[in-house]
Amino acid sequence: MKKLPFLLLSLFLFQCSAGKLSTSHQTYNQDDYLYWSDTRKLSWDDFKGVPQGSSNDYTTQLFMSIPSSIDKTPFTAPTLTSTCIFDKRKSWVNKNVANDTLLLYCRTIFDIHEVYARKLRKTFMETNFGLNDFKEKYTDMTSKNNNDLMNRVEEFRRESFYGQKSKVVYHWASQIKNELQDLNQYKKDY
Repeated sequence: MKKLPFLLLSLFLFQCSAGKLSTSHQTYNQDDYLYWSDTRKLSWDDFKGVPQGSSNDYTTQLFMSIPSSIDKTPFTAPTLTSTCIFDKRKSWVNKNVANDTLLLYCRTIFDIHEVYARKLRKTFMETNFGLNDFKEKYTDMTSKNNNDLMNRVEEFRRESFYGQKSKVVYHWASQIKNELQDLNQYKKDY
């Protein structure tokens, strides 16, 4: 009989922890990662990775993501955590071809990721969650958001010929800046 309160408490704590869908959110070391910021822009110094292979045909490799997680306890509404990060350790640039247009190209891809982090937050805030459907809705919304993000980045890469068409890069940079402004209410200071 003395074990009953302990058993009930254990069951309750297990139930509370079961509401967390993902543990992908963490605090990222600023020596290895760069959080998206409208005041601290991506620079060539942030590219600390080593190119794979030795070909001079390669220009740059970017590693960024928008990890997210959803949390819910039996007594609270679901909450979303979403960040936009650049992985300095895995991103690199061929210093022989680094120029201002290529840097703007990389910054624009990072900005596109931030646009989709904001779109995910917007979708989350506009979604009505039931008691038991938050995991499925979260999975659906993140899957769609990630697909849309990848399609958008590929469209930019194709149109700009991987950053070689400067007029296209500048046009996209301006367009994405406007989209960030339109989604400013979903901005998060990391």
